[in-house]
Amino acid sequence: MCTSLTIENAQQQPLLARTMDFPTTSPWLPIYLPRKRRYTPATETNYRTTKYALLGGGRQVAPKTYLMADGVNEAGLACAELYFPFEATYHPKNQPQRLNLSPQDFITWVLGEHASIAEVAADLPNIALVSATWHQLNKIYPYHWALTDPTGATAVLEPRSLSLTLQPNPLGVLTNTPNLLRHGANLAAFLGLAKTSTTTVLQRAAATFQGPLPTGTIPTDRFLRATILRAQLPATFSTTDLFHILDQVIIPKTDTAHLQNHDYTHYEMFLNTASLTYTFHDLNTNRWQHLSLADYAHISREIVFS
Repeated sequence: MCTSLTIENAQQQPLLARTMDFPTTSPWLPIYLPRKRRYTPATETNYRTTKYALLGGGRQVAPKTYLMADGVNEAGLACAELYFPFEATYHPKNQPQRLNLSPQDFITWVLGEHASIAEVAADLPNIALVSATWHQLNKIYPYHWALTDPTGATAVLEPRSLSLTLQPNPLGVLTNTPNLLRHGANLAAFLGLAKTSTTTVLQRAAATFQGPLPTGTIPTDRFLRATILRAQLPATFSTTDLFHILDQVIIPKTDTAHLQNHDYTHYEMFLNTASLTYTFHDLNTNRWQHLSLADYAHISREIVFS
């Protein structure tokens, strides 16, 4: 599931915040991965070497094997993956003359090997997303991704076809299925506007909206709620204000949490692409961790902040 938002603060520093919603599983924790780290995509036999250190939220699933959900690298490029069921489209098998990546490998490739959204966009024609299981996890995850970098650029990759293209996300919010275009049309309808309304018109209407917000946890409700709350942030909003938005879109851990496919929010996070700082709030323990990539970028081993 999950909800993410991108926005610039008063200092024009691009920020990325998100909730991580997932079924009951092993703990999600902040993880540091060093530059020049070798990793082997699940679909390949040869290892690759990263160029950039990164810090983000993830899970260690085996020795030296990490499922990353989000993060920022030392160049300031940030990325978060979110569920995109029923619409994500992958190649059924490896493609010749391409770097083949499972969905779970994509974020490591993005953050480990690129310094900007422009670099990712230029490199996308060279890869293929393949419907393949990932190491010990016998699942194929349907993902889409939100990206931002220190230039202020933001983008979303929704693999709705086998041709991969980044698209802008001026509303700055991403949840889950349906696709971003449909979410925009739903927002227009909720605000009483034409579905062809421009982003400027949508943002202005969202900023002045005073009616009740949808309260459900389905992706469409979370998108509406997060987009309107984001549009109504003051120009000098604080980190607390951002976490207040995240708090409004969490999926509570209820008495059905023991069910294998019940999603609930494991953590909230906030990162700054300029300062390379990362704040991780574990909702299971209510523990807060405030980390800076600059404090660890000289270290050549992986660190799990347990």
